[in-house]
This record gives sequence, C-alpha cells and structure tokens, in this order.
Amino acid sequence: MSQDKIDILERALKREKAARKIAEKILEDKSRELYSISEELKETNLKLEELLKEKSSQLKGVFENINDSYLIMDLTGNVLKMNETAVAFFGYDISKEKLNVVNLIYPEDNIYAFESFNELYKTGAFSNYTARILTKEKEVKWVQINASLIYDKKGKKIAAQGIIRNITASKKTTELIEEQKKELDVIVENSSLGIALTQHGNFLKTNSVFQNFLGYSEDEFLELTIKDVSFKEDYPQSKKYLEEMISGEIDHFVLDKRYKRKNGSILWAKANVNAVRDSFGEIKYQVALVEDVTLDRERTLIIDMINDLAKSILGKDNVYEIAWEVTQKIAKYLDSKDCVIYLVNDKNNTLEQIASYNLQLNKEMVKNYVLPIDKGIVGSVVKSGKGEIVNDTSKDGRYIIEDERRFSEISVPIISEGKVIGVIDSEHINKNYYREEHLKALENIASLVSIQLKSAINIKERKIIELKNIKLLNQLEKSNDQLHEYAHIVSHDLKSPLRSIDALVSWIKSDNEDQLDKATLENFDLIGTTLETMEKLISNVLEYSSAGSDTNEKEDVDLNITLNDLRKILFIPENISISILKKLPIVKGDKTKYQQLFQNFLSNAIKFSDKEVGIIEVDYSEKKTFHQFSIKDNGIGIEKKYHDKIFQVFHSLNKREDSTGIGLSIVRKIIDLNEGDIWLESEPNKGTTFYFTIKKD
Repeated sequence: MSQDKIDILERALKREKAARKIAEKILEDKSRELYSISEELKETNLKLEELLKEKSSQLKGVFENINDSYLIMDLTGNVLKMNETAVAFFGYDISKEKLNVVNLIYPEDNIYAFESFNELYKTGAFSNYTARILTKEKEVKWVQINASLIYDKKGKKIAAQGIIRNITASKKTTELIEEQKKELDVIVENSSLGIALTQHGNFLKTNSVFQNFLGYSEDEFLELTIKDVSFKEDYPQSKKYLEEMISGEIDHFVLDKRYKRKNGSILWAKANVNAVRDSFGEIKYQVALVEDVTLDRERTLIIDMINDLAKSILGKDNVYEIAWEVTQKIAKYLDSKDCVIYLVNDKNNTLEQIASYNLQLNKEMVKNYVLPIDKGIVGSVVKSGKGEIVNDTSKDGRYIIEDERRFSEISVPIISEGKVIGVIDSEHINKNYYREEHLKALENIASLVSIQLKSAINIKERKIIELKNIKLLNQLEKSNDQLHEYAHIVSHDLKSPLRSIDALVSWIKSDNEDQLDKATLENFDLIGTTLETMEKLISNVLEYSSAGSDTNEKEDVDLNITLNDLRKILFIPENISISILKKLPIVKGDKTKYQQLFQNFLSNAIKFSDKEVGIIEVDYSEKKTFHQFSIKDNGIGIEKKYHDKIFQVFHSLNKREDSTGIGLSIVRKIIDLNEGDIWLESEPNKGTTFYFTIKKD
C-alpha cells in the first residue's frame, strides 16, 4: 500500500474518532435530557393517576348517590350500567339479567320513543323527553329523560347515557288539576249565575250566562271595561266598596246594581264581588258572581207600586190629584225621565194632558198640552185601544218631539166601560228601554185607574147636587171623629181594594161575556166568593177591638176546614207548597181568632220564603191536656237573639211595607187567651219552626 493511501486512511480514522466523540457527547447530553424528562413524566403520571382516582371516586359517588335514575347503554339499547336508584325504579338488576331499553317502552309511545332515539343519535343529545315506561312488574310510570351520547378518543359514538326522573306523581297531580279545571269550567259554564273575571276594571274572562245577560260575545267583552257596561249614576256606590277592597278592609261585597245591555236595555242584578289576592295581599283579580234579578225586581216593584198607588188614590175624587199620583208612581217605577196622562175630550176630538211628572226635577209639570186625537203614538193607542212599545222613535213617523227626542216610548189606553177615556204615556232617552213586563204593569195600572177616574168624574158631577148633604155629613163627622176615623180605615183601607177588584172582575165579565169559557167563569165566581170571604173576615175581625178579648161564645172549630179556607184566601206563589202532615183536631173557641192565628203564621212563612222551592209544613200532636201544633218553613230564619223580641208589638225584623210588626203579637195574645204557650226553633238561612199549644176543654 502506498504512503498516500495510508495517510488518507489515517486522516479518515481521525475524523471518524472525532465524530464518534461528538456523537457520544450528544448521546450523553440527550440521555441526560431524556432521563430528566422521564423523571418528570413519572411524577406527572403519578399526579394524573391520583387525580384520575379522585375524579373516578367522585364520579362513582355521584353515580351511586344521584336521586334520579341513571343508566348507560350501548347503541343497540343494551343497558351496560345502572345506579341503585335505576335498579329500584325499573325493577331490573343487570348483574343478574340482561336488559334492553326497548323492554321499558310503553307500547302506545313506541313511535315517539324511536323518533327521540333517532334524534339522540343524529344530534348527540335530547332533553325533557316525556313519556310512559313499563317497569319489570308492568307498572306504568311517567318519566322525563335527559340523554347524551358517549364518544371514544377518536370521536366515535360508542354508547349513550341518560338521567331518568320519575314524574308520575307530578303528572297525576297535573292531570288532576287539569281535570278539576275542566270540571270547574263545566260548572262555570253551566252555572245559573253570570261569572266575570276582571283585572283593573277590564274583563279577562266571562261565562256564557254573563254573555247572554248583556248580549256581548266573549271576544267583545275582552274589548270592554266594567264602566262600559255600568251606569255613571251607580259609580259612587261601587267606588266606595272598591276602595275598601283595595285597602284590604274587605275581601268581598254584594250590591244591587244596573248593567247596560248591548241593545241599550237595563239588567238589574245582584253582584257578589270577591277579591283574589297575591302573596303580598295585593288584588290580582276580582271575580263577580252576577244574578239576574230583573224579573224579581220588576214583580216586586209592580206589586209594591200598585199597592202603593191603590193606597195613594184611594178616597181621592179629584181627577188631577189621581193623575198626579199615577204619573209620579209610574215614572219612579219605570225609572224614566217623565210620565204623562192624557184624557180624551170627545167634544173637541183632542187629547188633553192633565198630569206630567218629571223624574229628574222630581216635580209635577203643568204644560196644558193639547194634542189632536189622531196624532202621535198616543193617538194611535186611542184609536186601537191597545198598548204599544216603540223601541226606536227615530224610525217611527208618528213620534212627536216636544222638548227633546227620547228614543223609547210606551203608551197604554185607559179604558172604562169598553171606551178609551185616556192614555198613560212615558218616554226614555235610551233605545229598547221598555219591555213586555212594563207594558203589562201599565195595563194593570190603567185598569185600576180607570175605575178610580170614572168614579172621580162621577163624584165631580154629583158634588154640586150633594153639596148640602156633604155639609151635613161634615157636621156629623165632627160630632163623631173617632167613629168616622175607624169607619174610614175599615171601609177605605181594607174593603175598598176588594170592591175595586170586584168591580174590575164585573167589568171584565161584562165586556167579555161571549168570549169567556165555563172554566174562566167558574174562576171568576171563585174570585167573587173569595172576595166575599175576605170582606166577611174583615167584618168579623172588626167585631172585637183586641185579639185578647173573649166576647164570642165558644163553638166547635174544625181546623182542617179553617186551613182549607185560608188556602183559598192567601196568595200562595207557585214555588211554595203548604202541607198538612196530620189531620187537625176540632177545637173549642172563636172561629175568627183561630183563622187569624193560622193566617198570621202562614202569611209570615210565605212572606219570608227566599228559596227557589218554598216548603211550609203544618203538623199536630195530641197531648194529654193540650193540643200541640207546629208550622215549619225553609225561609230566611231568625237569629237566636230575636226569638223573644219578635212577639213584641210593632217589632219587625224585616222592614217591609207589607210587614206591620203586629202579626206575631196578635198570635201570642190569641194563644194566651186559649191558655197555651208558644216557642220557636230557628236557624238563619235554613228556616223556622213555630210551636204552640192550646189547652183542651
């Protein structure tokens, strides 16, 4: 080998040694670095293992102690893991048996369940899944599930997990509440009362009855306020109660008020308003229960008004005074601005206004207004002899404007002996104000007035001829004031209404002689007999000055006959029944007093009956030394504290025009006269039972 080659090899060897040393150095440094990193990794791994153990322990605690059921399943529905709550809830133990979630699905919820699983697979999660499941014991449970998918490190879907909450109890509660709500809605919709839910004066909900009352639909009410269906004049009364309710002084109140119907007419109602408060005591809603009392009010007003009118015109023989009383009473009854009476002047073929009452001014208006007999709505009524209601005078060409247009008019003829002698006429500013009940009431008044007006005309004609006789009678009256006063009360206040009725019946019979059937004529005869009985009763009552006097001889009195007679005399409404539970005895005494005794009891029971179905029962039991009777009713009842006071003279618990407060004091005197006793049992709003005894002879 040449020297050159040797040199080359030596240099290459030196370079290789140098490179090896460098590589060894690098390897030594890297080894040292790797060792350091390895030690750090070991320390980090230890920390990670400890942290993993800690988190695994925490997760295991959550898994085992979660209140709701928790399970993990594979993507085919096989359950891989369950917590104890799930085992107890579903009834399956996967350590002993296999379970697929398909077995848990309630059959009717199959489609919903598979749609939800598809959503889970596509989106990775779903929440608030609500459905029924079947436990191992085939119990049906309601559950709410929140579920999500589980992924591996590469993001591949490998399983699903879910938290299952048992909502069976809350579901049943919700269903019960819904059922009760539906039942309540049925009750509300089928109630005989109108019901309105309001807030801050606005309607939130109304039932069909209330809608029918006022003629508005449910949607229309949502656009209305309470003021829209109320009258401005009634605001002060309502405002007082509402202020007390808002301040917390009261939670409910009851008031009689008017509502304005959609057609402009009036609904009279009894409104029971209740406050619904929030947790802070503030009014959240107001619930009004509304009862239509229009018809009852009309009937009461008609009866009271006719009775009051009969008393006020009784004994009056001046045409203008009678007309004034009539217009005043009718205007107040109709609550209309005015009422007038025209008399027919056949000589001049005119209608002469003899009385006009203005309700707003509360005074009689004298206009001396004369109208041609063939003009106006009143002229048509004179011609036809029939009453008439005009709901919108702006559409009636017969209407005559005096001072201002009023849109409603009612007019009825006053007929005497088959001939129209006058007209009662009233107007109101609102349309559709008058009803058939008003027409019937005015026709009844016209019949009553016709008798009195005819009598007044006859009296006026006789006055000149009888002037001397009147002076003589005045002298006689002065010499016997007490006797005259007594006779006046009896003849006018008691008998005159009966005679007026008798005259009215005779007029009806004579004017309809060929139109009345046998049954109607028999009914008229029965009325005549009843009137005679009442007049006889008045005469008998007048035979003694006090109920406690014992002037008549005792006679046998069959109380069964007495009660039957009273049934014919007393006005017994159709909704009230009177039952005699046992046959009554024949007793010794004054027949008139016994009749008065039972009449007072029955009249009171009828008068103070406030139920839809009134029940009055008369019972009897025989004791060794006395007869014991009872009269039971289901009326308004009497508070315990008044049980003694009611027998005091002129003491009346209910201030009514038809209650003098003397009836029960007379009853006690009659019972005392017969050596008996009287007591009662009563409960307010449920009824009263009066007991009394009569000593046997």
